[in-house]
Amino acid sequence: MPSLSEIHTVLPNHGVPQSQLGEIGEIWLKDDPDALEKFVRISGNSGVKQRYFSLPYQEILSLNGLGRRAELFGLHGGRLLSQVVDAALSETQAEQIGHFIFTSCSVPLIPSIDAAVVLESRLPRTVARIPIYQHGCAGGVVALALASKLAALGKPVLVSAVELCSLVFQPQDHAGAQLVGAAIFGDGAAALVVEPQGGQIEIVDAESYLISDSRHLMGYDIFDDGFYLRLDRSLPQALVQEAPRRVADFLSKNGLAIGDIDYWLFHPGGVRILEFLEEALDLQRDQCRWSREVLSEVGNLSSASVLFVLKRFMEAGQLSYGERALMLGIGPGLTIETVLMEKR
Repeated sequence: MPSLSEIHTVLPNHGVPQSQLGEIGEIWLKDDPDALEKFVRISGNSGVKQRYFSLPYQEILSLNGLGRRAELFGLHGGRLLSQVVDAALSETQAEQIGHFIFTSCSVPLIPSIDAAVVLESRLPRTVARIPIYQHGCAGGVVALALASKLAALGKPVLVSAVELCSLVFQPQDHAGAQLVGAAIFGDGAAALVVEPQGGQIEIVDAESYLISDSRHLMGYDIFDDGFYLRLDRSLPQALVQEAPRRVADFLSKNGLAIGDIDYWLFHPGGVRILEFLEEALDLQRDQCRWSREVLSEVGNLSSASVLFVLKRFMEAGQLSYGERALMLGIGPGLTIETVLMEKR
């Protein structure tokens, strides 16, 4: 059965603590006191203590237009991807990799940065590349689910995610979604290899579910000067209404119930979303604490976030023989992505 053993992550160099956001907000929103007050309040309640960016915040505040963002993503995103891929391949023979999945929703370069990494790394030129863009924050779960299906064909699959969420920042946008995004999103990259068999944790099953009439809840609004973050205030409630039923249905197909899952690995989309999921699924905080830890220490890294959560969970050595964990991601659509894992 497809399985995994180790996740590798990397963060850029420019750290910004939550305590500095008031100062940054005063520079960014100096002519909009109402927005500044909201930004400071949102930041203080975000649960995020530290984030990392590929650029100094002064440069992020001056971003303008798609051309410069694309150039920066190619430079800094390519560097992060190369670092994390080299680390992930250290315990796997690169020439054995059959597929290379790359997920990101930061800047849609064509060709994507994974092509450059193939040419610079030990990966074979014949590796099948699969870049994924439109799945947004759910991209990490989607990539892992797809990798398990491809690994079942007999060859290891390299999974990677690079997000420079800072490059989606629009300084002139003071709307609520932008204030939230500026308070919680960060930059980072992750990678792992899914083996056909023999890893520490087996991937038992995966499922994707698209919620009706939910396209307006999350995504990008695309205008002439770039991408604008869309986060509807009704998103948490819509998720709570659907997630418990979808999770229960998915588990029932595997002969399980919610109570049979020992640990939960949520995409750390924000404190409110985590609280809603914990309450809706009737979970103890200790069953899913790794998502809050990642959110606190690095913020929301979009598609890479859940891989950071998985790394933290595996390093804790929490999963014992016969125990199960469920990974859950939420992405534009609105889609609920689930992956069931077990230690056997």
